[in-house]
Amino acid sequence: MAPEDARLYFRLGVIYDRWNRKADCIEAIKTAVRLDPQNANALNYLGYTYADMDQNLDEAEHLIQEALKLRPGDGHIMDSLGWVCFKKGLYDKSLDILEKAVSIVPNDPSILEHLGDLHQKLSNDEKALEFYQQAVKNGANNAVTRKIEQLKKH
Repeated sequence: MAPEDARLYFRLGVIYDRWNRKADCIEAIKTAVRLDPQNANALNYLGYTYADMDQNLDEAEHLIQEALKLRPGDGHIMDSLGWVCFKKGLYDKSLDILEKAVSIVPNDPSILEHLGDLHQKLSNDEKALEFYQQAVKNGANNAVTRKIEQLKKH
């Protein structure tokens, strides 16, 4: 009914993502970006999805940088950029960006989890545990609880 409505493609992509249909999600979000290249949410979502899947990391970074140009200072978009840097092995850069993101959005469980993952990667288990516990306190899923249990076994 509305084949040129980027918002509908974006919403469809999110639904596909929740159904764990990643390929369909990516195609729908790509269409949203094609129809509205200024859609910061779609740019960020596509970039983060690529990063989370460990795919197209350079493209993911480009998409997220474009989203940040449209919404500078957005903590969630910064988190996505920090996650791309983490996936690329740029841990110092990731730490700087994720710390900025958490200073802007201090109670977001995903950002807190990402900081925990980064600290665990840097062998700073005490700091990782701290961020994981904050993430759980703010509503993180059971996967974070399992990460806490694993850390406490060490």
